[in-house]
This record gives sequence, structure tokens and C-alpha cells, in this order.
Amino acid sequence: MKISYLAFWVTKPGESQAQAYDASFEEIHALDEAGWETVWSGGVPLRTMVPNTLLLAAAIAARTNRIKIGTAVHLPGLKAPGEEFTTEVEAGGSPINRRGGNAEKFGWVFDHFTPANPLQTAEQIAMLDQLSNGRFIYGAGGDTTGDERRQRHLNEYLAVMRQVWTEDEFSGFQGEFYNSPPLPDGAHFLPRCVQKPHPPILLPLDSQQGFVTMGKLGFRIAIGGGSTHNERGDAVLKEDVKNYRQAWLDAGHPGDPSVAIRINTHVSATQREADQVREASERMRADRLAKRGHPLKHERSADDPKRSSDLFGTAEEIVDRIHQLREDFGADEIICTLLGTNSTREDDLNSIRLISEKVIPEVSSR
Repeated sequence: MKISYLAFWVTKPGESQAQAYDASFEEIHALDEAGWETVWSGGVPLRTMVPNTLLLAAAIAARTNRIKIGTAVHLPGLKAPGEEFTTEVEAGGSPINRRGGNAEKFGWVFDHFTPANPLQTAEQIAMLDQLSNGRFIYGAGGDTTGDERRQRHLNEYLAVMRQVWTEDEFSGFQGEFYNSPPLPDGAHFLPRCVQKPHPPILLPLDSQQGFVTMGKLGFRIAIGGGSTHNERGDAVLKEDVKNYRQAWLDAGHPGDPSVAIRINTHVSATQREADQVREASERMRADRLAKRGHPLKHERSADDPKRSSDLFGTAEEIVDRIHQLREDFGADEIICTLLGTNSTREDDLNSIRLISEKVIPEVSSR
């Protein structure tokens, strides 16, 4: 089992933005030294300190030696000609949108920022793969949930990039959303990727619509575990993953389908601390759901009242939970996010240390 880290570039209380960047790079250095699999980073313009995930990936590549570097996720501008940004309205009249965050801010980005060009993005990713010596993983998201047109748009965007990476001379692309002529004689997309045929592509899936499609296309997937983007529950999610695997096999892709699970994580040194973290997390989640008008679903196991659906607990409890996730979903990677509690930088580094010393050796050896 691979253990990875989802880095959130946020300021903790009392930190400047410069201090937050420095502290986050310190955490990533600790991951690189301790043998973690991948560091994932994402961001949203106007809302986070990471308006450009590919630029950040280059900075991480320059500061690390071994750890893989992934985007979770890069948000290409999938605005088709004539498409306008729209929001849904929840009870009470508050604007919401599937793209996440504040609808007004994201709508401004959607209307005014230049849509991503798959040709240029393909070159930038190939450059990242060179700069990292083949350590880059491209995770993309396009707000496609329940929208077949946007799903086709994202699939075509990725198809153009795959063609750029795999053809010696780009032969042109004609599709529903992109029409690109062949390159002139003597012109080439450079540099070439270190990884062959190209860096791995990972797509997050939180709804049923995309599982079979991603299996057919041969993409790695990331799903939400515990309370992270898993509103439909484990039983439905297990069936989704089963359908994804079957679609992969039916399409004849080489190798095994890959499933990563993103999950809130905090490892405690003592049982008392673990119980306190679980209780605090449940209170935070209950408050958050109450503000949205949703009741909190009780997520502790009936036969083990201390067990949370998230990765909160002592190292021994975390190891047992990871083995259960592997058994339930056939997962081969756990992406740990430390946003489930109001943690300090010291808390985060302690949790990273405990995972490095007491969890990774146990789960990677089986």
C-alpha cells in the first residue's frame, strides 16, 4: 500500500503567507526524506494560495529528490464557445456550484480567465516530467458531475494531450471541442516526457457517472473515503469501484486498475488524544452540516465505538483501518489530508512523523 500526502497551502493562525509557504515546504521535505509515495497539491484561483498547480509542482520538484509530485487537482478551463457560468440555488436562496467554493468568485474566473489549451498544457506537463526526472502525475478535474457535455469536453481535452505526448510528429486533432491542424514541417512539441508513454493521469470521482467511463479510458481514479466527498456511503462506492474495474478489464488495458482513496487523517501518540481528535472532528462536521441543513450521519462502527470512518486514531488503529480500506475497495494508495481537525504545524509534523515511523512500515510490508 502506498501512502501519500495531500498538501493544503493555507496560513495557520499567526502565520504570514511567506511563512505558510516555508512551513509547507518543510513538511514536504520531511515526506521526501521519510519515504512517502506522492505529495499532491491543488488550488483554485481567487480562493487559495495556489492559483497555479503546475507552477507549484515545478517548485516542489526543485526542492525534492525522490517523492512523486501530483496535482489534486489541476482545473483546466473547460469553457466551450458560447458557454456561460451558471449556479444552482439551494434552500434559502444561497448560490452554490459544483466547482466548489464561492459561486460568485468562481463565476468571475470562468468568465474572464483564458480557457486552458491542451497543446500548451501538454508541453508544460512534459517539462515538469523532465524537471522532476519522471516523478510527475497529472491529476485533473473539470466539474463534470452529472453533465455529459462537460465530461465529453474533459475526455477530449485529455485525448489531445495524450496525442501530443505519444506522436513523434503531431498529426492534428479534429473533435467536438478542439480543432488543431498538424504542426508545420520541422516543428515539434518539446520537451518529450520522461515517463512512457506519458505521465500517469489520475481523475477524482465522487459520483457514479464517471466510473465506467474512466475504466474504459484506462485512467487511474481517486475516490473520497470516510467523510471526504463520500456522501453516498461505502456500500454504493464499493459497487462503483467494482464497475470501474470491470470496465478497465473489458477494455483490455494492460496492468491493473489503480484506486487511490483520499481521506482525512490524524495519527495520535496516545489513545486519549485519539479520542479527543475524533470527538472534535465530529463536532466540526456536525456544525458544518447543520449550517447546510443536513443531519450528521453517525459513522462509528457498531462493534467498535471508537472507530471513526476517517483515519483518526493511534498508529495501530490507522494500520487496521488502512488494511480494511484495501480489502473493501482494492485500494493501492491512501492520500492523507490533515484538514480534518484544527491542527497546528506542530500537530501536522507529529502526525507525519508517526505515519512515517509506525504506519508506513506496517502497511507497505504486506
